[in-house]
Amino acid sequence: MMRNTSTTEEYPEVTLEQLLGYEELQGERTTLRKAFAVMLNQSERDQEPGYAGMVLETSQIILEEMGLGRESVKCVMLKNVVDKGVLTPEQIEADYGKQVLALIGGIHKLERIDTSKYDTNKENFIGLMVTLSDDIRVLLIRLGMRLYDMRHLSDYPEEKQKLIAGETQALFIPIAHRLGLYKIKNELEERVMRFLDPQTYALIDQKLRETQADRDHYTDDFIKPIRERLSEHGFDCELKSRVKSIPSIRRKMITQKVDFEKVYDLFAIRIILNRNVENDAADCWKIYSLVTDIYTPNPRRLRDWISFPKPTGYESLHTTVIGHDGRWVEVQIRTRRMDEIAEKGFAAHWKYKSGGKTEAKADLYAGIRELLEKTANRSLERSVSREKKELYTDEIFIFTPKGDLKKLKSGYTILDFAFEIHSEVGSTCTGAIVNGKMVPLKHILENGDTVKIITSKSQKPNPGWLDIVKSPRNLARIKHALKMEAYKESEVGKEIIKNKMTQLGFEFVDVQINKLVAYFGCESILDLYQRFGEGKADLSKIKKALLAPDPGALPVPVKEETFPERISGVMAGKEDYVIIDPQIKSLHYEFAKCCKPVPGGPIFAFVSILQGIKIHRTTCPNARQMVTHYPYRILEARWKPPTS
Repeated sequence: MMRNTSTTEEYPEVTLEQLLGYEELQGERTTLRKAFAVMLNQSERDQEPGYAGMVLETSQIILEEMGLGRESVKCVMLKNVVDKGVLTPEQIEADYGKQVLALIGGIHKLERIDTSKYDTNKENFIGLMVTLSDDIRVLLIRLGMRLYDMRHLSDYPEEKQKLIAGETQALFIPIAHRLGLYKIKNELEERVMRFLDPQTYALIDQKLRETQADRDHYTDDFIKPIRERLSEHGFDCELKSRVKSIPSIRRKMITQKVDFEKVYDLFAIRIILNRNVENDAADCWKIYSLVTDIYTPNPRRLRDWISFPKPTGYESLHTTVIGHDGRWVEVQIRTRRMDEIAEKGFAAHWKYKSGGKTEAKADLYAGIRELLEKTANRSLERSVSREKKELYTDEIFIFTPKGDLKKLKSGYTILDFAFEIHSEVGSTCTGAIVNGKMVPLKHILENGDTVKIITSKSQKPNPGWLDIVKSPRNLARIKHALKMEAYKESEVGKEIIKNKMTQLGFEFVDVQINKLVAYFGCESILDLYQRFGEGKADLSKIKKALLAPDPGALPVPVKEETFPERISGVMAGKEDYVIIDPQIKSLHYEFAKCCKPVPGGPIFAFVSILQGIKIHRTTCPNARQMVTHYPYRILEARWKPPTS
């Protein structure tokens, strides 16, 4: 029985000669020896004896696991000497090529990402890592470097181990999974679990070892009749058994709420058809029929990923059948091509590129895989920046000063980003500091920028902002803010009209308000409120407007009364006034503290915005200021006559 033992395998030291023996590096041995010598000299000067081993093993990973080649290996070898300034970018480009320089720059960008808040921004961090570089090889090299880190996790200090394992679980495992790098994904998962949950890992591992002899015996008996039947029908197949990974078993124990002994599908039987022809799907279904003739299948457990491949490109036919002793066994049926794709992800797609079969572009990662398939007939070492850039022109990721990551559309400006944080931040934004440099509102953001928004209480939206923002939602926000600024006195006017209508005994309802809109020739209700808020409409005409038989008829303009005239009108017994009576409950008013009115004395009413109606003496020291600045808030008032 085969079992994934990647977590317990020892990885022997890789020598330079072994590395140079790879077919992908033929024709570049001299250049690679030169690059290795420069790196080795620097690591010896820095007293880093293990660095050369890391370079060689990481190079082997990206060659074997990811199908990368010479340019990527040069990048791994030379990255550190560029970090240390041993070679300038110009020297790298002249001696090793423009692509190598670009790959090194891309790796540096990924390494500079502040991932301290990765746990609360997982999807955005993953998106940033995928889109930050124009060349997909940068991401693959970074995955290879992370696999090396996890294989040698114990070499790092304890705090560094926690950071590496946490990042791997949150970011690198999902990326490997979505790119179809299942072998790498499974190894990373096992190593993370062994570090973060060593007790559970050790317990399941021990139980697997204890039950291995029984599984071996059971699977031999299970496979024997299948092998015979396949041979009878002329199928050349490899049959093998594979135990599920320890993290997968743990997930099943949790989701099914059972102990280890109750997990019925600990292992799977894999049938691999050793040929690749156009009707390979039909052959897989023929094998399925032969297997289910021997063992009864569970129809609810049939998974057809041949007719409908996963977005990762995974193709296989899965069924679960009842074996001896009533034990359920999962059977996976696939061709050799399908198996290599399942093991190596899109790296195998390049080898088995078939015309006329297009993978659905389900998401960001499907787009990457689709791109890589497009490059199958070319060397992956050729630049793919143009194609990859076309995939992501609509998405960038921006850091806040606190390390949070925000997703925006490509082409968005500082002003867009400010409004994305909060409308208030956007409305008061005066500029920003991007990557340590001051920039204006119209500055266009780039993927991975760190942005600190600068605000001022005196700042307000202006019409010019409509030419700066790109987001339709932010355009609407600014238009609304400009409208509110233009109608900033509308709330005051609304309060004035409402109080006046209440005083006159009219309901404050749409029908009545619309009468006022028509009577005063306003364009809208908001325009009506604004006019009264600015004191540009005659408050004393509201009663006439509401009682007028024809709301559309405009009254003859009447000269606005002065404050003394209004007060004298009240004293002369005019009816349009506020009756001051402590027993009245429907009208809220208070006596002003500045002049302390007493019953019987001449008074007037002033409409305050937050405190309702205030009653003042006509001789109040603040009366002239109120009439001068807010004449539209003055109401006539008098005391209720005493009852006899």
